[in-house]
Amino acid sequence: MKKRYTLFAATLLAAIVFVSCTKDDDKPDTSFAASVTASTMPQEKNALVEHFTGVQSEQSAIGHRILNGLLVTHPGRIFCININTGYYSNGVFTTEFGTELAVNSQPTDYPSGTVNRHFFGMYSMDSINGGTAIPITYFANAADIIMGQTAIANLDAKAKIDSSTRELSVAVAIYYTEMDTVNPTHKLNVALIEDSLWGRQEGGSTQNPTQFDFDNSQYCHKHVLRHLVTGQWGVDIIPTTGRQIRKVVKYTIPDQISGVDVNLKHLKVITFLAVDKDEVINVCEAPIVINQ
Repeated sequence: MKKRYTLFAATLLAAIVFVSCTKDDDKPDTSFAASVTASTMPQEKNALVEHFTGVQSEQSAIGHRILNGLLVTHPGRIFCININTGYYSNGVFTTEFGTELAVNSQPTDYPSGTVNRHFFGMYSMDSINGGTAIPITYFANAADIIMGQTAIANLDAKAKIDSSTRELSVAVAIYYTEMDTVNPTHKLNVALIEDSLWGRQEGGSTQNPTQFDFDNSQYCHKHVLRHLVTGQWGVDIIPTTGRQIRKVVKYTIPDQISGVDVNLKHLKVITFLAVDKDEVINVCEAPIVINQ
């Protein structure tokens, strides 16, 4: 009898350890993971604008101004990421991810971008080939369409940074209000963006003067993609209805990215759920707490 109890206890312990350990978090913080809870009620989608921009493009400053207006008009509903890539970026504020993000959406010119990586036939820059990139002048129209649709999944997220180790932890909760009967897996993406990166920007003083410091002739870059914590296209999530799907991902933030200092106080985290490389199901921001 004693051997039977011993075997049962060992089996139970092994099961608990197996469930608790994840690829992204070898030492899971269960209390942190449990601190996020996504709404269980059907809700309209939030909009994610990924803007392909560059410091040598005067029109990019117009794109920045358009996005600022959308964020003010739709607080908590629209989220944006400025992705410096392509010829007009001149290698400034670039990442290892920008080129593939742009190639996937098939822009024919810069600046441009995607809204929830959705294919808008009437706005697409390359509708024949199914390109999801659209001109910046259609960002508002496309976002309105997206925000009028019902999401099949809701998100909640929060983040914390240990200032001594620069470790970022992001807890995400996903709740499916409807099952995806076509796609067996989705992709969870966690993007690290930064505000208040000072530098040059063609057209900044004329096209978006509110972000331009005339005393120092410097432009304040906002919502700049610094890193994709979950990799180029995210990590797998298996859609399941009726329960909270929680995940914690971690990343040690370097002092610099692409030769530019990273200021912990200026960082933001955007989390979004997508179908493979394309259609964004929903998006939210993860408020950050910095632990001293």
